[in-house]
Amino acid sequence: MKPSSIIFLILLLGYLGRNRLILVSSGVLLLFKYLGLLPRSAASQNTLLDLGVILLVMGILLPLGTGEVCVRDVYRSIFTLEGLVIFLVGIASAVMARDGVDLLKENPGIMICLLMGSIVGTAFFKGLPTGPLVAAGLAAFIINLLRRM
Repeated sequence: MKPSSIIFLILLLGYLGRNRLILVSSGVLLLFKYLGLLPRSAASQNTLLDLGVILLVMGILLPLGTGEVCVRDVYRSIFTLEGLVIFLVGIASAVMARDGVDLLKENPGIMICLLMGSIVGTAFFKGLPTGPLVAAGLAAFIINLLRRM
């Protein structure tokens, strides 16, 4: 099966699941592929990935930039039980993402499993696609836990 066929299948799943993020992402990717604009080297692919992460972080920081959330709100939320839990989960997700990179390096083929799971979760269960590194990190955690049993 050609790579563009798989991307088209993902586009179709995004449409059927009424998931705008998957639909637009796969549509733009197909358009770039047919226009010959897809990066070929690993370095340029990493640059594009970095750009995506930068845009995501900008979206998360936007309420601070617009003044919707002020420093006082951040200070107050950090020193609550919920704020502490969220802070610790942020640390855990960063560590899990690191372990996810290791898992993906060992077996790059699992990326398709992660992607398909993410598509099904977003398209049919109203979830949001998380970063594949965190998903791989969670998978690595569960795999290591099962191996120890």
